[in-house]
Amino acid sequence: MGSKNLNINNINVREACLKSLVDYGKNQKYSNIELNSALNKYNFDDLNRSFFTKLFYGVIEKKLTLDFYIDALSHKKNKDPRVLNILRMGLYQFIYMDKVPDGAACGESVNLAKKLKNQQAAGYINAILRNFLRNREELEEKLNRLNNLEIKYSCSSDIIKIWEESYGLETAEKILKSSVENCGMTLAANALKISAEDYFDKLNNNNIEVERTEISPHGIIIKDNIPVKKIYGFEEGLFFVQDEASQICALETGAKPGDLVFDCCAAPGGKSFFIAGNMMKNKGAIICLDIHGNKLGLINSSAKRLGIDIIETYEQDVSVKFNKFNINSADVVLCDVPCSGLGVISKKPEIKYKSIGEISKLPKVQFEILSECSNYVKPGGTLVYSTCTLNKKENEEIIEKFLGTNKNFECINIKTFFPFERKIDGFFLAKMKRIGV
Repeated sequence: MGSKNLNINNINVREACLKSLVDYGKNQKYSNIELNSALNKYNFDDLNRSFFTKLFYGVIEKKLTLDFYIDALSHKKNKDPRVLNILRMGLYQFIYMDKVPDGAACGESVNLAKKLKNQQAAGYINAILRNFLRNREELEEKLNRLNNLEIKYSCSSDIIKIWEESYGLETAEKILKSSVENCGMTLAANALKISAEDYFDKLNNNNIEVERTEISPHGIIIKDNIPVKKIYGFEEGLFFVQDEASQICALETGAKPGDLVFDCCAAPGGKSFFIAGNMMKNKGAIICLDIHGNKLGLINSSAKRLGIDIIETYEQDVSVKFNKFNINSADVVLCDVPCSGLGVISKKPEIKYKSIGEISKLPKVQFEILSECSNYVKPGGTLVYSTCTLNKKENEEIIEKFLGTNKNFECINIKTFFPFERKIDGFFLAKMKRIGV
């Protein structure tokens, strides 16, 4: 991965990664949005694309750990975000990318610094990186002696506190450990076009390393790092990307052909696609509601690719009354509410640095959404509440409060999925039934 690896815009993959890291830090975008934007902009081959992705996500994921080493090696940290990110990139390659020679990682980091037209920066970076290589064993021992989960796993103390209060210290550390493991990408086979068994065989025959999910009968895990649109069967609509936890959540709705389903906070539409194709056999109606109208086009275009025509999309704030629809009308209402995302930090590493202040505002909104959406469940119908977070204040406590004030609902099932238990996102769901008017 030397400087010879250039794309058509004559930009080195490390230079592109540096630019993205600086832009990400400045603009506070979601990391996946910045990543996708960069990969669409630069015409990298598969090898460089993979390198860029690993380095970009890795630096964000390990930021606090990398900064621990920088602080230990420098009496005065350089505050220029370009210099700081070059150091992080260099250290990340030393520690976490075994296939990159130390000399190449160091030399390319210095070359990046020289492009800043700041000779002092180049000398500073060279000194820090070479000092790390000389004292690596001692520095790693220093980190281990600290026994500091925040630095060891590069996660804010606020998030660790939430997990410890919710599940205990031992489980909190298991979650932290699993958050840095790459479990691959999970797909749901589209039963309208192909069975999961046949699609699994097709992928195998195309030399793609795959395995079946443990619980969902429709899930397939792809171990290879392949862009979604290059996976066999994308254009034909044979699959869509969906973690196994979300597939299980869709299955919990019990939706069947001919039902009326409301999917609240529906974007990007995965659960609706699963319910429509794998459960309802494209018969009945699914109403997809989302406050972000600009995301509805993605649901519509994906449904068309998948051959699904029972989905209708509407822009709607689901915390207030839906004027277009009748109450007590839906067989199934699914509330996959906005949440802190603490179950998906392996995919969105910036979530690890959220504060309790940001997260503490969510339960009020979540309860309002659940309360309003419950009005549309018909007697005997099903209400499912779900999040992709691990935080009892957003999960169990919301359900307890809701059931305490809504005696016409009873809880059928509650599940929490932890990522250290299997190759699955951290996830929570509660299935309820309406037992009265």
